[in-house]
Amino acid sequence: MIRKNVLGWALLLSLCVILAACSNNDESSDNESEPDETKETEETTEDETEDASDEAEESTEEVPAAEEGDIVHITAEQSLEHVMDELITLFEENNEDIKIDVQYGHTETLTEDLIEGNDKDMDIYFSSDDEGYDSLVEAGILNQLATKYLLINELVLVTGSDNEDIATYNDIFNNEDVSLTIVDPEHSLSGTKAEELLVHEEERNMNPDNVKTVEDTEAALKDIAANSTDAGFLLRTDISTDDDVRIISRAPRSITKPLVYGLGLSNGVDDGSAADTFYNYLQSEEALEIFTNYGYIV
Repeated sequence: MIRKNVLGWALLLSLCVILAACSNNDESSDNESEPDETKETEETTEDETEDASDEAEESTEEVPAAEEGDIVHITAEQSLEHVMDELITLFEENNEDIKIDVQYGHTETLTEDLIEGNDKDMDIYFSSDDEGYDSLVEAGILNQLATKYLLINELVLVTGSDNEDIATYNDIFNNEDVSLTIVDPEHSLSGTKAEELLVHEEERNMNPDNVKTVEDTEAALKDIAANSTDAGFLLRTDISTDDDVRIISRAPRSITKPLVYGLGLSNGVDDGSAADTFYNYLQSEEALEIFTNYGYIV
């Protein structure tokens, strides 16, 4: 009986020891997992802080300014200034995202500047010099397939509205006292053509000393309208109904050929670009009608 009791107490004691050991292991396991959970919480908090910081930095960055509208650069013969200014105004009103920047000048000077690389921004070339176009195509500046003839202009003899002494082209060569006004050939297409004509007619009865050279077309028109000189040579498109002058005749085509204005597109212009859009507009029915109103033959 005593032996059985001893055995029972021994078993009971062993069971208590085992239970105590298991209890310690569970507490140890709980204690070990607690730092991991704390670490995960700390890492999550740090990530959230970094994300918030990044968002704050992004919100304080400057917003890029809106891009400016496309700018089309045009190089054009000086004689086209008035009609081109009107066309540019109309085009920009209907295409607010496109701006036209135009440079006017004498054809020869414009061509030289392009070939020498002094006008690298040119998108559209609008002038009247066949040789100039050929040179620009050969230099790889103009796209040969996008170069076309568009307008015709011509040199005309002009006199004051109330001047009855000059009625025909030959009248200016039949009297050595007749005075004549032309625009400076160095800066004007009309002056270049007028000088060419006068050189051809130099054997006729005209006193070279009576040929007056003025700075620009406006000065020539003023002289002729005021009868300061008897007549003058200008381009047909230089004359308007408000100038108090009248056209006597066109210059003989056997001496000076009509001026043919060509429209050219730079090799760097892409289809559908702003420059291509304005290039096509200059050939539209609306534009051609306006050219006609200014005296051009289309």
